[in-house]
Amino acid sequence: MTRMTCLALAGFVTGLSVVPAAQAQEVTIEELVAIAIEKAPELRAARAEIPVAAGQVAQAALRPNPMLAIGQEQMAGGMMASTVAIEWPLDLFRRPARVAAARGAADVTALAVRDRERLLASAVREQAGRLLAARRTLEITTEALTTAQRLRDLLDRRMSEGGSTKLDANVAAVEALRLEAEVALATGEMDAAAIELKALVGFAADAMLTVRDSLETLAASPAVPRLTAAAALEARPDLREALARILLADARTEDARRQARSDVSLTAGYARNRFGFPQLGLNPLGMPTPIEDTFHAVSLGARMTLPFRDRNQGTIAAARAEREGAEALFAARQRAARAEIDSALVRDRQARRAVDVYATNVRALARQNVDVMLEAYDLGRFPLMDVLTEQRRYLDVEHSYTAVLLRAYDASTAVARAFGEIP
Repeated sequence: MTRMTCLALAGFVTGLSVVPAAQAQEVTIEELVAIAIEKAPELRAARAEIPVAAGQVAQAALRPNPMLAIGQEQMAGGMMASTVAIEWPLDLFRRPARVAAARGAADVTALAVRDRERLLASAVREQAGRLLAARRTLEITTEALTTAQRLRDLLDRRMSEGGSTKLDANVAAVEALRLEAEVALATGEMDAAAIELKALVGFAADAMLTVRDSLETLAASPAVPRLTAAAALEARPDLREALARILLADARTEDARRQARSDVSLTAGYARNRFGFPQLGLNPLGMPTPIEDTFHAVSLGARMTLPFRDRNQGTIAAARAEREGAEALFAARQRAARAEIDSALVRDRQARRAVDVYATNVRALARQNVDVMLEAYDLGRFPLMDVLTEQRRYLDVEHSYTAVLLRAYDASTAVARAFGEIP
């Protein structure tokens, strides 16, 4: 009886040390990132601002429309005056600055969307890592539960045959029930992580989502940024957006100055005036004739604005204040980016060191301790409760190892986010 019990307990430890292979999966994490960038509802809503900005650029490039005025005046005595006038604004020196301001706003919009893609990619990777960690926890706990149930059944049979004590059978039953509750909690955590990941990517709530990667493989892959730290500071979209806001403020300042300058509109008009009096006069032949005639007039001229009072002082001051704020934003983001890069590299290095410690020392020692306890139990030196306590400690080590793997994976994800990597 004792030998069979020890074999069952040994199977418990073996099941923890070898996580069962996952079933066939559908997508990798990087494929999820690509899907999220393409289909995520929040990102699609943000991208809708890009054509809006493009339309504003096209509108800024248009010249102002000419104005046509037509009038007719009926006066006493049958007199009538008809006028047609057209005014053509020249839009002198204003269009280039107006277009530059609109293009600056479009650049800010595009870079803001790009930065949201960077943050979304990082969020998808982090949430996928939580799903993988929850899956590994569930697999470990499920395997422990299976082994504990076998041990409980074994001790129940032996107790009925008189080869085991009631206390050992009850202890094994308590351990199985405890692990059953742990499996329920782990299942809930995995399902919740999958739901949150699907919402983040843009999948339907009832969509089937499985991740082909494993947490161990991902945590073992070192973070190797494609750019240097200096190049990343120049390429990160949030820093480029902050710099674009400075240029946008300069463009708006110049646009306000151009709008405050004098502008000229050319005018042209035609007037047809018909005058007459209710008397008769004599024509060259001496015949009576009405006193009336029609007169035609053509006019050319120009209209000029005189910016004596309104010189866009308020708009220029607002644009200058906007530039100061943009400069402060760029400086703050630059400092934060440098700190983010340095801290991400430090965390990644130390997290991988922790993974190595667990993988090469901690797990092996914990497994060895359980083996020693099993041998001592086989010799009758320790009760079953002490063996189960050591096995729980080993299970805690496996859970801690999962947490360390997740920390290492999150650290590599933070490196990718800090260096501005999206795909």
